[in-house]
Amino acid sequence: MSLQQDAATAAMIRWLANPAELGKPPKKTECTGSFMLHGLRYYVFRYKKSSFGKWLLGVAGGYEDGGMEHCGHVFSEMEEYSPDTAQEKAAAMVEMLRSYWMEQAQATNEMQYMQY
Repeated sequence: MSLQQDAATAAMIRWLANPAELGKPPKKTECTGSFMLHGLRYYVFRYKKSSFGKWLLGVAGGYEDGGMEHCGHVFSEMEEYSPDTAQEKAAAMVEMLRSYWMEQAQATNEMQYMQY
């Protein structure tokens, strides 16, 4: 396991432990792979809320080559993990996050422009 993957695992666990998400660290967390998107590395995770629960899908990343800080794309829709679709669904979550933050940035820019 690389240091970057360790950082992504820690980020995924921290995000899931947030009170707005699971509210506690998952019982089990495993990195099942990674992929490149928009020049950044993303890590795919499966995790369990409880010892006997189903595996759920998560993604963490937006890491530059050799970097240890992600760009903020840590997310899970808490849907069941399937190895056949995990990477595709993780990439879709990243695209959804990117779209959301791009819209927020655009709205902020428009508000600032209107103030002048």
